[in-house]
Amino acid sequence: MEDSRQAMAAAMKEVFGDIPMEMGPQGFVFPMGLGFGSMAGPNSRPWAEKVARLRKSPVEAAELLNKRPTDGTTRYIQSTLIRDAADKHFKDAKYKDASVSYIKAAVVMLGRDLPTNGPFDLAEYTTLNPSWEMADLMGCLNGAAESLERLRQYTQALWLASEVEVVMRNVQIENTRGNPSFDYHAPDTLQEWLDFSLQLPEYYLQRFRARVVMEKIFRALGNTGTANERRWHAITLVPKEMETPGTQGVFPTLARDPVYELRHPDPKLVAKLAVVDPELQVLGSWQKVPLKNSGGITSRMGFASFMFENRLTLRAGHLYILGGEKYLSGPWYRDFWRIDLTALDEWHALPAYPVPKSVTGNLVGHSMVVDGDCAYLFTGRLELDVFNLRTQTWSTLRTSFSAAWPYPHNDIIDYSMQCVGGTIYVFGGSHALSAIGCDLLMALDIVSRHWRRLSGTIQPKNATWVGKDQNTIFVLYGVADRTAARIANQPHGAVNSYAHDDLWTWDIRGRVWERKRLVGNIPAPRAEMACIYNAALDKVVAFGGYSPTAPSLFEPKKSLYTFSFYADTFVLGTDESAPAAPAAWKHVLTRGFPTYRAQPHLAADPATGRTFLFGGYVNSEYVPSRSEEASRSFADLWELRVNTVDVEDEARTARMGPWQRCFTCGSAGPWKKCGGACKGQAFFCDARCLRDGWKEHKLKHKCHK
Repeated sequence: MEDSRQAMAAAMKEVFGDIPMEMGPQGFVFPMGLGFGSMAGPNSRPWAEKVARLRKSPVEAAELLNKRPTDGTTRYIQSTLIRDAADKHFKDAKYKDASVSYIKAAVVMLGRDLPTNGPFDLAEYTTLNPSWEMADLMGCLNGAAESLERLRQYTQALWLASEVEVVMRNVQIENTRGNPSFDYHAPDTLQEWLDFSLQLPEYYLQRFRARVVMEKIFRALGNTGTANERRWHAITLVPKEMETPGTQGVFPTLARDPVYELRHPDPKLVAKLAVVDPELQVLGSWQKVPLKNSGGITSRMGFASFMFENRLTLRAGHLYILGGEKYLSGPWYRDFWRIDLTALDEWHALPAYPVPKSVTGNLVGHSMVVDGDCAYLFTGRLELDVFNLRTQTWSTLRTSFSAAWPYPHNDIIDYSMQCVGGTIYVFGGSHALSAIGCDLLMALDIVSRHWRRLSGTIQPKNATWVGKDQNTIFVLYGVADRTAARIANQPHGAVNSYAHDDLWTWDIRGRVWERKRLVGNIPAPRAEMACIYNAALDKVVAFGGYSPTAPSLFEPKKSLYTFSFYADTFVLGTDESAPAAPAAWKHVLTRGFPTYRAQPHLAADPATGRTFLFGGYVNSEYVPSRSEEASRSFADLWELRVNTVDVEDEARTARMGPWQRCFTCGSAGPWKKCGGACKGQAFFCDARCLRDGWKEHKLKHKCHK
């Protein structure tokens, strides 16, 4: 018996990793607040009897609603009565009246307006009782979101539905304060993946409703990646014992065709996409850049890149690429290349990285930043490697740190690095003793050559950028690689990794972290995405990436995998028509796009505002490939254009990742390109489509045999 208990305990740890648990008479028990919690909610609301009496006495109820509340109980009773009216409006399909009443009920309950922006932490949320009070507020937010979704007012509906999780996180923070498994003062708490669970069906119902309405909206907007993520988390959220007729009644409202059967974006859908909400979508175009002289740089991933503009000549900048690898099994590169983004003629070789592999290991997973005429490479050592962009020579910058150097074995990979005002900031990454990652933030003053530890210890984030004010560093998403930790037999290991779903900012002058809301038509949580702030556009651009948890179905094997690669594009910025509104994400609708990939790099030319993408990799099962390797890397160069698209021509000639669209019938597949003078501007799926579409193609693209 004892052997079987030990075997079961080992199996549970294999699945749940380091979640605390103990064996009881009925099986394994998880403590409240650590996922699968055991806190039981009350059987009824404390004010239920008074509400029931008021529902039978409209005059008395009206008198109460006209009173200014002086205590919390009165506010909750008033809120419940207002919500009753909202429910009736919704049932009668008066969705505008319903949304107004639901929001009013939430405002009365809180005693303040709903926050449209501002701090993630809100005192009025944290003081909610983690049973009926929290669930009732969630119900008001969901009712308003569902009403607005029916009216196709998607921006407000998404804000209200996403606020449900903000409420939950605030209550979780307050009710797990002091628990070492939770620490909310900085991004990437080591056990952020532990959910906040209550033995209260209403709690699960409201979280479920929020995810379902968001799935509907993201699907309607063509954002299949985020719709897939919301759907997956919706159908896996509610424990069996917490299912009620309420949750079972919501399930049928999910679309019957699972989003995981699609790619993101999907070639079958992109030709039909149109802007249905300008606040959340924008047209764009990806064009593959044809170089005048091919050759030079080879396919790779895990490389370092940066942009440099020669301010003396005022010419467009150069894109630089250093190191990387073709496959996980090699070859590994230490070469150095650049390309002129005005001429776009060819890749030019630069002096290779001179530090031997015995000192740095493979030159993979590192970053470079520019200050003045120098580019700085950090590999985890106290010494930084410096490339002088004027003399094109390498040198070493020796630095100092007042305490023990925090990077074990002088090595760190997959970190984020930015340079602001002569200071280099390094955040996160993983190393030999922490495969899951770290949340360490370090700063190097280039002039004094001295490092400071700003926060954290030795979980990684993926995408960072510096705000327009040059005082804020943004940190978005990323992954806690629990799978790697499990393989390395390190703490927090588990079968599945965890995709972070949050946005944080570091105030450079104030030296403090703050969690921010994600607003708008957001990208699905992911890691290894390309992300850059384009100063000329005053927008953040994000592309691609990889999720270790969002499922996808591979054809023709019909195999369901627990990961997804992306080729979708997003921009973050303020709307010119409403500059006072908070910055919001928009999905860039493109007919064509680079192949699905992770670890691509984006570059924004400061002189012209043009945005380019280079490189990356994808699992070879995700796209058609004859490669025997587990991954396939790229050396292609693409340019993104936003709001300047010939929609009709783009729809018929754009390349869709590994597929092409037939110029005549519009079907997607591995079609053959035209061999005429157009140099392959059009593709045809068969001889009939070539014959039927030849005349139009000849006129449109000046083609001849």
